[in-house]
Amino acid sequence: MWSYTACGLAALCAFVCAIITYKRRTHLAYVTGTMFLAACAVNLTYLARIGAGTYFTASLTTSAYFVCLDFLVLSMVYYMIEFTQSKIGKPRFKCVLIFTVYLLTFIDAVILILNVFHEVILRYQYHADSIYAIKYMFEPEPGFYLHLAFVYLLVAVIFYLLIRKTLNVPKIYRARYINTLLALCVIGLLTIFYMVELFKAPMDTAVLVYGFVCPLVYRNTFDYSSKGMLNTTRKMVLEYMGMPMILFDYEGFVADTNRDMRTLFPMLEDQRNRISMTDFLQLGAFRDLQSIETDQTFAWENTGSVGARRYHCVFSCLKDGKGRGIGHLLMMKNLETERDMLTRLYSKNSFYGEMDKLLAKGVYPVTVVVCNANGIGLVNDVYGWKKGNELLRQAADLLRENLPADAILARMADGDMAVALAEVEQEYAVRLFENIKEQYSRINDTGINTDIEYGIAVIRDPARSVEDAVKEAAESMRTKKLMNQSSQKSSLLDSLTQTLTESDYETEEHVERTREMAIRLGKALHLTDGDLGKLALLAVLHDIGKIAIPHSILLKPGKLTDAEWEIMKTHTEKGYRIASASKELKPIGEYILHHHERWDGGGYPGGLAGDEIPLLSRIITVVDSHDVMVHDRPYHRAMSGADAEAELRRCSGSQFDPKLVEVFLEVLGEEAS
Repeated sequence: MWSYTACGLAALCAFVCAIITYKRRTHLAYVTGTMFLAACAVNLTYLARIGAGTYFTASLTTSAYFVCLDFLVLSMVYYMIEFTQSKIGKPRFKCVLIFTVYLLTFIDAVILILNVFHEVILRYQYHADSIYAIKYMFEPEPGFYLHLAFVYLLVAVIFYLLIRKTLNVPKIYRARYINTLLALCVIGLLTIFYMVELFKAPMDTAVLVYGFVCPLVYRNTFDYSSKGMLNTTRKMVLEYMGMPMILFDYEGFVADTNRDMRTLFPMLEDQRNRISMTDFLQLGAFRDLQSIETDQTFAWENTGSVGARRYHCVFSCLKDGKGRGIGHLLMMKNLETERDMLTRLYSKNSFYGEMDKLLAKGVYPVTVVVCNANGIGLVNDVYGWKKGNELLRQAADLLRENLPADAILARMADGDMAVALAEVEQEYAVRLFENIKEQYSRINDTGINTDIEYGIAVIRDPARSVEDAVKEAAESMRTKKLMNQSSQKSSLLDSLTQTLTESDYETEEHVERTREMAIRLGKALHLTDGDLGKLALLAVLHDIGKIAIPHSILLKPGKLTDAEWEIMKTHTEKGYRIASASKELKPIGEYILHHHERWDGGGYPGGLAGDEIPLLSRIITVVDSHDVMVHDRPYHRAMSGADAEAELRRCSGSQFDPKLVEVFLEVLGEEAS
């Protein structure tokens, strides 16, 4: 009777575990629950087998038992693939594996069912005096050994997957796989002992293990990570959290530390002596810690030779559920090596900290570059944030690969990246970043026009702050973005230039020639990167005020009347107001206002003279006038190059800045040669 009871309880145990497992509604839960149902079926068919009262029912229930055993072993293979996350579980292997094993299992099951009528695998005899609960005992035919070989092959696969996983995982994770391996070994040994009759038992006790081991398998599969690994995981988090941490117990002595704190304070490595919180705080000279009775944050300057110089500290008083003190916790965040999670570049705070260290050494010049990847927003919209983040990481990698090893690299706000190059001039920085831009355009595989834009500022002495240099470089970059077709900001410029070309004789070719020549002249004058960016924008938009002038005046082929001329002259003030209304164009508003001033003071609208006229306005006056001279207009024919040069010299000192004229003619001479 106890055999019936034991098999029934084992089947019930497996069935309940299957229901509980299915409720988890995960793929692994479905696989595991199916295995539990197979264990339940094995126990039920074995129960039917030991209760068989006729030869036919003995044959039928025995075949059913072996079919269910096949299904159990098959489901164990599938479970082990998922449990160990084996590579053979990958789609390209899984389909072939599942099809082959299921086919062999189906064939084996068909043969076992046919055996009921033909006894090609098993035959039966009645043993009235048997000690086993089973009176109708089966005796194997030669085909039975093929069945056993198939089952043992699947069992070998199970053991291989489990042993391989056990050897490949870190030691602290092995227990859950070792537990499973031990359970399988117990089942295997009990089965072998029963088959060779090493010890006498009324039934196959391995069958009971199939059902009663289900709760242990469930716990080992789903609860082991959250319970068995909890303390180990907490310890690992503390050790590798990346910031110094120290815990004091309720008596005020050091209870635990992590490696970052022990590196900062080597005396904590000595575990033989108990160190009090008072002694530790005095040793560290935490002067800004006001009290140990309240939670607080404070800054700490490290005067030692190990670790960073500046830390942000959080001191917490730990309490239990009833508000009683149980200890104190001190955590320290390194403000100098804080890094951006996406790009692994320095954070903004770390950048300024590293810059302070660099400038404290008196190393000049320091070139600051602020860059940004254009088109990332569109990439995010089309391909998703994952692809956009990948392009940002690639941009950061290019900076690391192409810039000097001592360069300070950081991720700033709004996706900007800042770079500081010690003892580097602007010209060399331009070459470096033009090379980076070219490489970045090659690695872009999105089909969307994206590139890197940058701005440069140079710190030459202590009088200039890092903040001012970063601000100037960022403004230069944003100005260039207006000129960049891959930048979303360029839509404003496109709209304005299109309106301007439709309103005046200005052509795209004239605008582009003026921009290129202005940049060449600006470089010859050694303008800063920020001024070069403004100059390029000014070359395109210096006459933007003309969009507010009536077409009848703009397009009049003959000479303007005095009244019409007064209206025409207002385009500089109108352009100034248009630029001032836009955050992006405001930096060039003043230059637009004064680009028709004359060196001798006879220009408009302010009558400025000489150096009173902004330099960029004087440059545009020279460049724009020369391009108009050498190209046809409805109201005049183009001059020859020699005549235009003579006209520039004639007006030098009256209309044009004489120094600028000389440099401009030198640039033209270089172009001609």
